[in-house]
Amino acid sequence: MRRPTTTTVRTASATALCLLAALVTAAPVTAAPSVTPPAVTDARETGGTDETGGTGGTGGTGGTGGTGQPTVRVRGGGGATLTKDFSGMEGDLVRFEVDARTDLNNAPGHARGRFHVTHHRPDGALVADFEGTLDCLAAGGRTAITTGVVTGGSAPWFPDLTLVGSRVSLTVQDDGRNDRLGWLWGAFGIPVSDCQGTVPFIRTDTGNFTVRG
Repeated sequence: MRRPTTTTVRTASATALCLLAALVTAAPVTAAPSVTPPAVTDARETGGTDETGGTGGTGGTGGTGGTGQPTVRVRGGGGATLTKDFSGMEGDLVRFEVDARTDLNNAPGHARGRFHVTHHRPDGALVADFEGTLDCLAAGGRTAITTGVVTGGSAPWFPDLTLVGSRVSLTVQDDGRNDRLGWLWGAFGIPVSDCQGTVPFIRTDTGNFTVRG
């Protein structure tokens, strides 16, 4: 089938973004409780390796930070294939890498970490590739929300988009090997507040994430 013209694809992409924004507006904004819950015991978080090549969770330190409280952490990498809900981008491949931790759950400015996001069309064409720092992390049970700012990257599919300096929100639900993700992009005009985000609306089909909260 002939590939749609750039104008057609970008129009469809804008429609998809509007639909996503509507979904986000309809869904309640969530944040984990401000009280740090007990640490979760998980074999993947006691020094083992994950699919991203890093070491798991506490690395034998006992899982506590300088405050003596259990360290809240989300880490891992995984990809997903966009569904028909993303009109004009169905079948696109997205991948996320996240590594953030904090000793104070749901405390803006106390988290430290990084993220990297890539988005490709089915034919391999690059839609976006960007990274940044994470400065707020909230977790409860197996779900974490982390927010931060884009520090570098580009979005060739959206040449007029200003990525660097925009806020992002990433939601990770650790379901073993069938994790779920959600995201909000401030660059598209969606408000992003510290440690708040949307529901994890898409399931990963590659990789693995772990949440300790």
